[in-house]
Amino acid sequence: MAEKEVKDIDSLIDQGLNDENNELDLREKELDDEDLIKVLESDKVKGVTAMFLEFNDIGDEGLKALVESDKMKFLTALNLFKNKVTDEGVQALAKSKNMLNLSELILSDNEITHEGAKMVATSNILGSLVSLWMGDKIGDEGVKALATSETLTRITQLSLYRNNIGNEGALAIAQSKNLSNLTELNLNWNYIEGEGVEALAGSATLSNLEQLTLTFNPIGLRGAEAIAGSENFRNLTLLDLYETDLGNMGARALAESTSLPNLETLVLIHNDVGSGVQALFKDNKNFPKMKDVYFFTAKAEV
Repeated sequence: MAEKEVKDIDSLIDQGLNDENNELDLREKELDDEDLIKVLESDKVKGVTAMFLEFNDIGDEGLKALVESDKMKFLTALNLFKNKVTDEGVQALAKSKNMLNLSELILSDNEITHEGAKMVATSNILGSLVSLWMGDKIGDEGVKALATSETLTRITQLSLYRNNIGNEGALAIAQSKNLSNLTELNLNWNYIEGEGVEALAGSATLSNLEQLTLTFNPIGLRGAEAIAGSENFRNLTLLDLYETDLGNMGARALAESTSLPNLETLVLIHNDVGSGVQALFKDNKNFPKMKDVYFFTAKAEV
């Protein structure tokens, strides 16, 4: 077995700190738990308000050390995208008073299940969150926990991509009372069908949405028609329906919609939309603010 590379932690910290010494960028540094613990031992990180730790090998022990460190009590943003955190680490985070100021938490592409989602949803520590990314095994049960949370009432950005979410999860979001401040919702790479999209489109809770992404969900014609006829989606500026089984009929329904007047960007790549239907989006008066419509890899004229 090869010996572990010894990292110059001081140099990594010096390189990662911004000019104000309040943001620390350690993404893609091959850090594991032991390395992060060493980082936290340095006085240089005291007072940091944002930690960027994406694409590392940090697990539960590293996260526990972070949330237990008094040097992290001013932290407002924590990005652990694509690491090795499990429900055990989430539990420590959800209980730590050092995390009371946290407003942005990114835990996508980790090993978190519905139990981890429940811990976040019931935490009396994480009520200041406005941006939450979780994954990637929370499923419908985890979504239901987040959607019925009594403490997560300030969320404006919610990313739940690739979490095995189906129509039940979509329905939970639609019926939520605590997610009414959402402006961005990412449900990419799930299993939501037309039925689930109908629930989302009919939800007054989501009337403040400005960005909705449903890439790689089989929403089909039924889903497209639901979006096209939704009075609750009038504030949408970005709608991403990459590879969602729309076909010509689904795209036509969107082109004929009078309920999406603020739409600026529409992604319809890999939906088998023919040139005739594509042409319907050019100079379309239903979309006075439209800037870009994407059918393949290049954007179409609008």
